[in-house]
Amino acid sequence: MDEPLHAAIAAVIPNCYGTVAPANAPEPYVIWQRIGGNAAEYLDNEDPQVDEALVQVEIFDSDILAPKALMKALTTALRGHPDLTVRPDGGLRDDYDHDMQLFSAARDFNVSF
Repeated sequence: MDEPLHAAIAAVIPNCYGTVAPANAPEPYVIWQRIGGNAAEYLDNEDPQVDEALVQVEIFDSDILAPKALMKALTTALRGHPDLTVRPDGGLRDDYDHDMQLFSAARDFNVSF
């Protein structure tokens, strides 16, 4: 699931990083990471047929409106993905990081592949 998810996010926001962005990442940029999800339980000890995770996505930019607009575009793109099943889990969260002097928009998604 990680490769198609990363590619789907990068198609909307090319500066895409898993878990952490490098120092001085070009704006706008996005980080995503698995933050949980349901564990598959199988009585026959086989590997699960579906990879499922709760994924947090956060977009950063110096423009206050850019992360929110990009999150809307990203949500639309992810929900329409042909191979991933993506459902938003809750609403958008926005913030400002004083150390980086960047605005952000974050959202959690239930993703399965």
